[in-house]
Amino acid sequence: MTTTPAMSVTGGRKLRKAFKDAGEDLSDLKALHKRLADDVAGTAKTKVPVRTGRLKASVRGFGGTAKAEIRAGNNRKSRTGVPYAAPIHFGWGRRNIRPQPFLYEALDDRRQDVVDAYNAEVRRMIRNVF
Repeated sequence: MTTTPAMSVTGGRKLRKAFKDAGEDLSDLKALHKRLADDVAGTAKTKVPVRTGRLKASVRGFGGTAKAEIRAGNNRKSRTGVPYAAPIHFGWGRRNIRPQPFLYEALDDRRQDVVDAYNAEVRRMIRNVF
């Protein structure tokens, strides 16, 4: 399933290219994305509906050089599987499952914190490089 980013950075590609051209390895940017994703994932864990706790335990943040991502669920076919994360989050009308968009709600709650932290860290990185 491909999803549209809930938040995007205008000029992110140019920023990464400028850092690379200046000889930076982008590890600071990757660490920033990981930290921001973990923060939002922590908030999402407080909003996820809990029946067994497996969905809550599956919420994780990931950070790469180009993006921060929060994921929930997995497709394991074992007792630790959480293939129902998408129907819980987005809903499933035919099965009378109403949407409970805990990931989007977490980002909405933390949006300004994310923007402020991203701006501060990128400014710090620019000062250190240029």
